[in-house]
Amino acid sequence: MNVRALLIAPWRCSHTPIRWITLVVLLLCTAGGIAIAIFSAKTGWMWPPIVLYSGGLAYVWAFYLCSLILLAIDARQLRLPGMQRAVIGALLFYALLSVVPATLLCGLFDGDMLAVALLLSLVVLGALSFALLPRYYAILCGLLPALYNALKLHIPGPGDAAFLSWAPAAVLVLAILCVWRWHRLVRDDASGTNSFRDAMVLQYRRSNQWGAINMDSTQQVRQRPDWLQPQVDLRLAGPQRPDTALRVALGGWYLPKTPMGHLRSAAPVLLIALVPVCAVALGISGSSKRFDELAWLLAASVVGWVCLFGGMGAMISTVMLFTQRWRKPNAELSLLALLPGLGDNARLKRELLWTGLRRPLLAQAVLAIVLLAMAIHTHASAASLLLVAVTLLGGTLCLVACLLCTIGGRPLPGWALTGLGTALGLLIGAISFLPSSMVGHKPLVLPTAYVVTMLVLWVAMDVLLLWLARRGWRAWRQRPHPFLSNA
Repeated sequence: MNVRALLIAPWRCSHTPIRWITLVVLLLCTAGGIAIAIFSAKTGWMWPPIVLYSGGLAYVWAFYLCSLILLAIDARQLRLPGMQRAVIGALLFYALLSVVPATLLCGLFDGDMLAVALLLSLVVLGALSFALLPRYYAILCGLLPALYNALKLHIPGPGDAAFLSWAPAAVLVLAILCVWRWHRLVRDDASGTNSFRDAMVLQYRRSNQWGAINMDSTQQVRQRPDWLQPQVDLRLAGPQRPDTALRVALGGWYLPKTPMGHLRSAAPVLLIALVPVCAVALGISGSSKRFDELAWLLAASVVGWVCLFGGMGAMISTVMLFTQRWRKPNAELSLLALLPGLGDNARLKRELLWTGLRRPLLAQAVLAIVLLAMAIHTHASAASLLLVAVTLLGGTLCLVACLLCTIGGRPLPGWALTGLGTALGLLIGAISFLPSSMVGHKPLVLPTAYVVTMLVLWVAMDVLLLWLARRGWRAWRQRPHPFLSNA
């Protein structure tokens, strides 16, 4: 088997932005781990670098190396068994490369090689299963931190002797799951659909990383099941309500809907929210704590998760929608200028900016008020309040900056959008445990180093977003007409 083919196989079957972002993430995590190992003077210094390296490894396998299955699917459809064997060989080669060198390096410093190997194997198989499982399983993975905190679970970590009692079985289960899903995906032709039953990895073929950014709006409607089709309310659309007419033209979550249409749109979110509710309710039924205390813990966990990641979802949906609308030089965008009642060019730009920002900013404001009110009611520490506030502010700045750049004619390239979305998700995920930790007689006291690190990262992110917003605003002011394509 050609060794060079093994090495370049993932590079060939992934998008260019993902390649470079994956390389940057892995290098940053590895360099951070090496820096901790060099400058740390504490005992037990070995696990923080391993955990940091594991975070980079999880990203590599969840978004980059998993794309090898796309090559395996094509090889089976083209009846090329030799290529399928090469893909499996490349997968095993990179799995060993991810686990063995780091394990041997820890062994040189008298580390627990078995625990390290099991931890890295769990990371590799867990990230690969994230990509191979259906999309609704991948969405539910975002609820795991909140569930872990809400149920007060105690799972022995790699530094605990009890870790070896459950980790080998978990590795075996994940390995069987990945083999089964790989076998199913290679033999089932699901590359032409866009269902939540499809594997997450199938989305990477259609776009750089964000689901349907390259999918035409007509394709999105056709791929959506009948029970999720929106019921549009057109009664107020007309020359007397230009903002409503623009909402209809933009589509997506801007559409004015009937009450049943709103219920259908909210159905997936409500179904997903039922999962943590049921899980924590089971924990309440078997717990000796007071029911009202655990019920409040459940509410804090679910509401906190919805507010944090719901704001991010609103931002991503809005940016994807405007990117799609403004990236194609077809008649759909240019015909918007013919809508009656929009007035001159200056008024038209004001109407479009107001229509585009009003709904997502209102959603961000409502989520921020709910989350901050809950934090204040639970007497959260000043550090927790500060981290929640800067996180909500960062999500709002990201929304404004990306939207201004798009409609201003200076859209961010795919790798920049992917990088921003990834960084925002990681920063939000880093504080996703805060809502549930605020509840209880002994609220969590955050380490000073953690708070300072998060604030520095958010300040750097906010400076970048402010620069992007200023760049987009200047381009928007200078643009002769708002409905010009960015192709």
